[in-house]
Amino acid sequence: SVPRASASPHGTGMHPHTLLSDSAPDSSSDAPTLESLPPELIAAIVETLKLPWLGRFACCCAAVAGAVRHAEEAWAAVWASLTGGVAPAPLGARAAVRSLLTLDQAHWRSLPGSSGEAPDWRQHGCVLTCSGGTRLILFGGRDGRRFFCDTWACDLASGAWVRVAAHSDARCPSPRCFNSDSGGGRVLRSGEEEWAVLHGGLCAPGYRDSQTWLLGPLSLPPKEWSWLPASPPDHVEGAAPVARFHHTLTLLPRREAAGDDSLALLGGHDRTISPLLDLRLFSLRHASLPRKASGVAAASVSVGWSSSTHVLGPAPSPRAFHSAAHYDHPAAGRGLLLACCGLGPAAGGEEVFAALDDTWAFDLSSGRWLELAARLPHGFARSRAALAVSRDRLLLAGGCRARAAALATYLPLTPGPAFDDVWLLDLRRGLLPSELGLRPAAVSAWERCVLPHERAHRTPHANATAGTLHGGAVVLVLGGHDTFLSPLADEAVDSFGDLADEQAWALHETEAIVVGERPERTEARLCTRGAPHSCGEGGASPSRRQLVGGARMLVQGLETQAHINGSIGTVVSRASGSADGRVDLALGPPHSKSISIRCQHLRPSRSEARGGMPTIAAPGGGGDGSALWVISPVERAAGEGRAAEAPSNPPRRVAVSCISVLPQPEHEGSA
Repeated sequence: SVPRASASPHGTGMHPHTLLSDSAPDSSSDAPTLESLPPELIAAIVETLKLPWLGRFACCCAAVAGAVRHAEEAWAAVWASLTGGVAPAPLGARAAVRSLLTLDQAHWRSLPGSSGEAPDWRQHGCVLTCSGGTRLILFGGRDGRRFFCDTWACDLASGAWVRVAAHSDARCPSPRCFNSDSGGGRVLRSGEEEWAVLHGGLCAPGYRDSQTWLLGPLSLPPKEWSWLPASPPDHVEGAAPVARFHHTLTLLPRREAAGDDSLALLGGHDRTISPLLDLRLFSLRHASLPRKASGVAAASVSVGWSSSTHVLGPAPSPRAFHSAAHYDHPAAGRGLLLACCGLGPAAGGEEVFAALDDTWAFDLSSGRWLELAARLPHGFARSRAALAVSRDRLLLAGGCRARAAALATYLPLTPGPAFDDVWLLDLRRGLLPSELGLRPAAVSAWERCVLPHERAHRTPHANATAGTLHGGAVVLVLGGHDTFLSPLADEAVDSFGDLADEQAWALHETEAIVVGERPERTEARLCTRGAPHSCGEGGASPSRRQLVGGARMLVQGLETQAHINGSIGTVVSRASGSADGRVDLALGPPHSKSISIRCQHLRPSRSEARGGMPTIAAPGGGGDGSALWVISPVERAAGEGRAAEAPSNPPRRVAVSCISVLPQPEHEGSA
């Protein structure tokens, strides 16, 4: 027991971020209680406290504040509690925690262009990270005229591309893209090996298949990788999963170091645009995979998708455009597949394409679906939302309403107005341990997350991707579309409900979110610093068509008002009588004012050109990393090497960028 010194008026309600400041609080008390304690004892106390109490304790006196500031072991423990990992050594634990909680160092970084051969730009390819986040895999995709079937690997340290598996072109997936296929694949671990697993895809307009292919072993040099088709074993009943789109592919990480990852395929639309429910699991646990020492080229791999149709108890209704995520329940020690929202038949209703508001968990150990009591409030049912797990909280961001009933007979899959909100669900309180493993709590609810408006100018988006960094401590919401349709809706959405490229948000609309202990303590920030532009290096000024009222624009390149660079505002109107192309722009928080600015300093948040939508890489089986990787198009330099098989393509290549929230090491250059 330590006697208390006179407390600061802010001591009991202090936000944990405050203690990260370099200024020490003044101590106005002469009482010798804490000030007279030996520094070693203060340091020992500091190292036992958790983050919120660490902040309150630091407000007691200057001696304690100094001890807290320099207690690197205490900050290392804080970092471990937030991320489950070890703080980066060059940065230091305290600086890393500060950057993580404040997000003030969030930035984009672009890899240097490859001087050798590099893939031509294509969109909707399958992009995966592997080898501990050191390599990028690119397969397939399409441009304006054709589909691709080439495979490339990128060294993320140098930015160099290499064509892989070229010797197996006669035995590789057919040309295809993955515009509505949850990325098209994932990287699975089996023992000490890694394999890229590819499933489904759009082979030609209107034609989809349900083939599954393996690429690897990824532990070998890329030049030695090969494609292998996965065929169901003879003793397994049933064929491959039904060909589908608008489904989810969720990576289920292994729980033991020597185990195997799994891939969960859930829901979607079949060829008749009917919603599906069936859950299929794919694992390499019993596959006869060729190993590095074998030296034998296998013709195929005998492995199939296991069916989970014979589940016990209730199950969710068939759905598509839903959201799914993986969660390991710490108390029960069980892995769960979480699914919520979507588009499908509502319970007790007659609508086939209604927006859903329910939340389900599939217990991978018992094979049971568990319906959580939590439902979104009336009027907030949605589809096409981003979903991620962060610190035992389920985070739901964006999405859109179903189309109005009066318009449902015409293009019923067309999305309705988009949401710009964020919701949190406490999974520990929503799912409780029981004798049978887990049971839903009688009461659980989604909580609306009020984000700090002075830090983030929010964007309504549907089809966005939720990526996580540092063990789920940071959630990135990026990509996706604006559902504000043009008067000619046929040009903005197809008959399958997929939005056109013109509706896609640019990468500078990416939002980073750190979930606090309570929803009101959640931090958020738009990541505009160093963001690449989908219309080429440096970007291009917006066209007259893009400068319409309400259009969102990024400000950059100002010299006299440099503090405004990186802000996002909306177009009010073209400045009347302006001869130098000025636009009236209403800046969002924290500036919240109107300015008149030249068009050359603006970059559109939506791309007008077709075929320029960035593709986000799916993380590998190793889990969350420190960066999320994205490919986008960039103009080729004069004389730059091109893929020999596509001489007629437009002169654009694939550019690689990543987003991270920690400061970039000085030896890697500035972002």
